[in-house]
Amino acid sequence: MKQIEIKWTGECRKCGAALPVGVLAMYEKSMGVFCLGHEPTDPEEIRQYRLAKAEARAERLEGWAAKREEKAEAQLNSYPSIRHDWAFITQPGHIPLRARMNKTDHRAMESLQVANAMRQKAENIRQVRVAGDAERKRQEAREEMDQKVKKGSRVFDVIAGEGTVVGVYKKSYRIAFDRGFTWARDKSYVRSL
Repeated sequence: MKQIEIKWTGECRKCGAALPVGVLAMYEKSMGVFCLGHEPTDPEEIRQYRLAKAEARAERLEGWAAKREEKAEAQLNSYPSIRHDWAFITQPGHIPLRARMNKTDHRAMESLQVANAMRQKAENIRQVRVAGDAERKRQEAREEMDQKVKKGSRVFDVIAGEGTVVGVYKKSYRIAFDRGFTWARDKSYVRSL
């Protein structure tokens, strides 16, 4: 978050206090504006503010995608009596109505692809990250490995291959690899055999 001078009137996202022009406040694009001292510091609180803003954006994208899909489906289902007429569809030569139908179908299919991309983007927007998420995930992997691996256990490392654990530390294992060297590796990089 950074400290800014308010250029437009607004309100604090946390306490709802009015923030007049010229007042100093804390700001982050993904969360909004906060009074000095009211900015969130807890990772889960930061995640909630970011998730609320991301959810609104994702819902907007899904609304646009739904409109595109509805319009495209209507275009693809136009002229129902002609669409199943094989003589009309396969007749050689240029038929203006068939050419228009093909162009319309092509645009409708492109619109469906754009709608699908919008839905995927909305799903990605909902994946809110906070500083420290990667380290917390690695720590969970370390704790899981500690339940399986002890001193003397056989393990596999993608870079160095198979080896035997000769030392267990807080975040790493010291491993004597079958290739003839000993190396300390983070617990999250090692798999038990």
